Amino acid sequence: MIAWLGDAPLPLLTAAVFLAIYVACALVIAVLVLVRRWGYGDVLGPLSPGLLAPMGLIFGLLTGFLVADVWADRDDAAASVSQEASALRDIDLLMGTFPAQQPQVRTLLRGQIEQYVAVEWPQMADGQATISVAPGGLVQVQDVVLSLPVRTEGERVAEDRLVTAVDAALEARRTRLVLSGSAIDPLRLTALYLVAVTTLAATACVHADRPRRAAVSLVLLGTAMALALTLLCAQAAPFAGYFAIDPDLLLQVRPAP
Repeated sequence: MIAWLGDAPLPLLTAAVFLAIYVACALVIAVLVLVRRWGYGDVLGPLSPGLLAPMGLIFGLLTGFLVADVWADRDDAAASVSQEASALRDIDLLMGTFPAQQPQVRTLLRGQIEQYVAVEWPQMADGQATISVAPGGLVQVQDVVLSLPVRTEGERVAEDRLVTAVDAALEARRTRLVLSGSAIDPLRLTALYLVAVTTLAATACVHADRPRRAAVSLVLLGTAMALALTLLCAQAAPFAGYFAIDPDLLLQVRPAP
């Protein structure tokens, strides 16, 4: 279910997270009312309001740590796509030094970028991409670059920069594919939800003598928690979900036919 949440449309994701939190709020209030009706209300409280500070701090710290990991992976993934696009563009421009081989390399680059968009991007969104499959078009470009006929000093410099650019494109692709498999650990996300439910229960116990006030407090706190969890789930993986990184940069550097 957690994997499904990351790929769900944002409205559906929001509804699912808010429903999970509000159901927890309703269950907590229902237990509080029933316990009071059975004459055991003193067992639940009211507890000291000082209990809420450490509970809220635990939830906030867990949320902050998860968000930091998610945003760091997303930034690294976006940087790898940018570096890959820049390296591919450098290859296209530097091949102008070798007019005889330029059409072949431009055709290979175009086919490779189209393969990235049509094949690799859906695989990355599903978390199924692997670095074991080499990019055939870029490998052929590397072969062409290494066999270029160098006659002048300018051509030698251009070839050296081409080799560097091809290596950079390959490395950026490997980084992109590795980061596509990064996602929030379902166990940590489940633990965060359980901490949220525990915090809601503690809030209800603080207002155990006033169920209506407890209900209002749980709705307000639950709404804030649901918003935080929705934002977290929507960015659970860098190449999946509503905020997924798209291949626009690669398409912008795709050589014209």
